Amino acid sequence: PGFRDVVGEEHRAVRERVALFDLSSFGKIDVSGKNALPFLQRIAANDVDRAPGRLIYTQFLNERGGIQSDVTIARLDDDRFRIVTGTASLSVDMGWLRLHQDRDDVVIEDVTRRYAALSLWGPNARDVLAQVSDDDVSNAALPYFSSRTIHVAGRPVLANRVSYVGELGWELYPAADDAVAVWDALLGAGSTFELRPAGYNAIDSLRLE
Repeated sequence: PGFRDVVGEEHRAVRERVALFDLSSFGKIDVSGKNALPFLQRIAANDVDRAPGRLIYTQFLNERGGIQSDVTIARLDDDRFRIVTGTASLSVDMGWLRLHQDRDDVVIEDVTRRYAALSLWGPNARDVLAQVSDDDVSNAALPYFSSRTIHVAGRPVLANRVSYVGELGWELYPAADDAVAVWDALLGAGSTFELRPAGYNAIDSLRLE
């Protein structure tokens, strides 16, 4: 297709330098309440009982053992979790969770529109992030599959250390009103490293590779 060469350039930027993606259409679901943990332990295939600040990759399974949903779950506190799912899966996943909710002390809330999702991926991602944050973004402070609030350009951002493209990076979740300021700060800091904005077609080819 006509966009093939452009996608190739974005692909190489992620592999060799760093790229910035706007994935704000990702679905975001908060699950909270005193029985949030046992509820998610029953729904999710993986063990969700990790310490606050950890990120869990897991599936929801149907009665046949097939995959109903493919999600990440960040444990924000003892009784508060954030599920991130694909753009097209939000309504299905909300329905699945509510279908299996059997107690009133679990609150399931769609918070998609409250937060943007900006992904900073590539071998130079940490160098870019360190220029716009006073927080420690080292591997010791933010190891793989960790989830912690840091500040980018002075704005609070939930930083999930995870990548769909096989390179170092983070999914960054600022409040929607702060998204442009965070994007501009990352874009500016990334100019030294030839950061390139990239899109979904590049993600597809990077995941295939």
